[in-house]
Amino acid sequence: MEKGKTVLDVFNSRANPDTPYDVIVCGGGPAGLGAALAAGMNGAKTVIFEGRNQFGGSATGSNWMEWNALFKDSDGRRRGGVNDLIVDEIQKWGPDAWVKGDRGRVIRDHYALHIHPEYAKKAFFDLFKRYKIDYQLYSPVVGVEKEGDRVTGVVIGAKEGNVTYKGNVIIDASGDGDVAHYAGCEMATEGEETTHWRAFVTVSFLVCNVDTAKFWKWLNMADLMVPSFRPYRERILEPGIKLGYNLPTWIGFDEATVPGIVSINSGTSQEISVDPSKSYSLTYMEQAGTDQAIDFVRWVRTERNHPGMEECYLLRVGPYALARDTRRLIGEYVFTDKDVMNGSQFDDTIATKYGSSDPVGSVRKATTIRQGAPYPYRCYLPKKIDGLLVAGRCGSATLLGHFGGKSIGNMICIGQGAGVAAALCSKNGVQPRKLDYHLIQQKLDEMGVSL
Repeated sequence: MEKGKTVLDVFNSRANPDTPYDVIVCGGGPAGLGAALAAGMNGAKTVIFEGRNQFGGSATGSNWMEWNALFKDSDGRRRGGVNDLIVDEIQKWGPDAWVKGDRGRVIRDHYALHIHPEYAKKAFFDLFKRYKIDYQLYSPVVGVEKEGDRVTGVVIGAKEGNVTYKGNVIIDASGDGDVAHYAGCEMATEGEETTHWRAFVTVSFLVCNVDTAKFWKWLNMADLMVPSFRPYRERILEPGIKLGYNLPTWIGFDEATVPGIVSINSGTSQEISVDPSKSYSLTYMEQAGTDQAIDFVRWVRTERNHPGMEECYLLRVGPYALARDTRRLIGEYVFTDKDVMNGSQFDDTIATKYGSSDPVGSVRKATTIRQGAPYPYRCYLPKKIDGLLVAGRCGSATLLGHFGGKSIGNMICIGQGAGVAAALCSKNGVQPRKLDYHLIQQKLDEMGVSL
């Protein structure tokens, strides 16, 4: 920075409460990124807010966890639009930034990339600049402004106090449905609808000083789950046997772009019911995740049961707890398990899902879904509230409908649909529920997105 300059002089992409935005995106995870970039690409004056310290959500908060469903299949067929934009922006940095997710296995969610989280963040910042998108971190939504039943702005809990930003269309991609919640939309909050099972929360971590050649050779890469891990876990849980380790129920290993490092994804909260829409729940998960990461290292060093990890060290615990489900909109249409498994056809399709479903308690085991399952525009629309689109994991779906194809590439695609719709609404001066969905489909086709 030049001498005498201030941040205000050089940060030209900062959010400005005096700017009348076409589109305001709340949430900087995969869906929010898809929405903001799609809106910016289509000429809308756009701002994106993220409540935490980085953009990317699970994509960067999980370290090198694979970005699944970025492509249509293991042959790497492109999805077009924002998915390709992000992939190209990251891949230009070469092997420092990414590695293919195909070390002797086919990922359940199809072709994946393991991406360095810092290069991913660099890509997002550069793309925001390219498409003239304003952005701000450390900016959780704490309220909304409404005129009757229409949302006209959001209140951001900034360091300098609560600040209101006005926009023609608001996109809630917060994951937790924060905007929809404050706007008074009807929300599903009880987990799986019949059993009330709650999806587990993950706190990822990294281990270093690993002989990765030895480790990957040992590990059966036909499955993300470590085949030898479950018997150890059963020993730990067996009454009367006290091994003294606090470990998660399941664990998956991911390749990093840095030598000697392995990225670890796990079921941190698998055995307890956690509502991640509560701050105290997330606080507990941070404590539990740290305990488990430290005990994992102690476990593999002592038991020497993971060849290549005998002398590993804990490098760091992930930046924040990662939820899979909190609040979901109950919108004009609720996307269901039947829709994603059978590939229900919709006239108003503006996104598609690929990959698989995570297990959902005792209700469903991990399974593939119908590839290219259509996702309709009506799932973005609240029943009574105007001026608002809801995208990502807080969109209108049952838990099984959401879990079917909830991977990063799918969330980008769903966010993209919202961004295109919002840009068209602002340009044409119409409310989201009045927008002709054929216009969205036409624009997505122009962006190279095949529905």
